[in-house]
Amino acid sequence: MNIDGYTLTEKMRKARRRFRFTATEQALFYELVAICNGEDWRDVFDCSNIELCFALNVNERTLVKARESLINAGLIYYKSGKSRRVVSSYSFVKEFKTTVMTTVNNTVDNTPDKPTDKRGDKTTNSTTNSTDYNKLKQKPNENILSKVSHGDFDFISNEFLETFILWLEYKKDRRENYKSEKSLKACYSKLVKLSKDNPAIASQIINEAIANNWAGFFELKNNKNEYGNKKQTNSTDSGDAIIRTTVL
Repeated sequence: MNIDGYTLTEKMRKARRRFRFTATEQALFYELVAICNGEDWRDVFDCSNIELCFALNVNERTLVKARESLINAGLIYYKSGKSRRVVSSYSFVKEFKTTVMTTVNNTVDNTPDKPTDKRGDKTTNSTTNSTDYNKLKQKPNENILSKVSHGDFDFISNEFLETFILWLEYKKDRRENYKSEKSLKACYSKLVKLSKDNPAIASQIINEAIANNWAGFFELKNNKNEYGNKKQTNSTDSGDAIIRTTVL
């Protein structure tokens, strides 16, 4: 099976219809896609936990949980190294015989024997934490997200709806909110413009932004599914389009 960036992006897009991935899980997937690309799309490629944790700015326990979700969704295959000094192997097409055992062992090994310090990992379950903390402060944003999900804004095309909702959920996880319908419309118009009114390119733009943990989305290089430097464009048009809430 031949693989490339576009094929894997489409695979993730289809999987999102059946699974609800967090921003961290999607970022991990696209980081692995970028690594595989750097290895000339080899069927099996190696990568250490330390490298992934550094790239995603998460701890190892969060990485393991995100990887489990991708494995369970059938998006990746994984084979653990024999020791911490031996890097793990990944594949998008080749199933390892030890995949099931590895996922079980990782889950057990990373289950704490004592209560977890809930302050330790701000990335883990960020959607839940964001919702709990901002029940009142982010109510307007939740209403906007709900309205978008139900198709209440007629300026949003059905072809872009799924991608745009993904972006809003990602921004909500980051505690960055669009204040009004005007700022929301400006963001949407910018996405349509950068993608040249192409839903497939828009999906790649948003996926690239999430994978790199960017605050805004940028134009793809040569409008292709490439991983490299991007021409930066302000996705929010102005600084007042976003509110960043701070934990007190």
